[in-house]
Amino acid sequence: MRAAEGGPLVRALRGAGSFLLRVPLPLSLAIVVLWGLVIWDLSSTRVPLPRGPHLGWEFLSNLAHAPLFGLLALWVAAVVLRERGGAWPRPSRARDALVLGSVLAYGVLDELHQSRVPGRDASALDVLTDVVSAAVVLWIVRTLGRAPAERTLLARLGLGLLLCCASAALALCS
Repeated sequence: MRAAEGGPLVRALRGAGSFLLRVPLPLSLAIVVLWGLVIWDLSSTRVPLPRGPHLGWEFLSNLAHAPLFGLLALWVAAVVLRERGGAWPRPSRARDALVLGSVLAYGVLDELHQSRVPGRDASALDVLTDVVSAAVVLWIVRTLGRAPAERTLLARLGLGLLLCCASAALALCS
């Protein structure tokens, strides 16, 4: 089976990834910067929390890091992982480390920023959720490059979601 084959989810995600890899580099860089500004703006806002302890709300607040930083990882990956001619990225530990390191650095910067916003605080465990979501995105990108079966991709997406939920739940302990 060729990498372009697979079920509808595999084809849809590969199509979206191929599109991102063909976006001109200056536009891809602009998307990274703009998404970073979206995260910064969200971090600048005081979150209205319910009165008294509310673990469900706190969990969802922690889990919100996963899609925000997962998308940041995707946009950074579209810049860092691109190959000539828009080919699907080949595995490279150095480039994967650059994507993860970029997300980690911005996650730390975001938490430092949040620590200075009234009504917000910083948490190293939120950074863990940021990095876990980035690693899941890279795992899925690598999976899509190997012509996965739909079932394999769904299992990995499900496991990725569980890992993000676990890291968000761990942040409740801080």
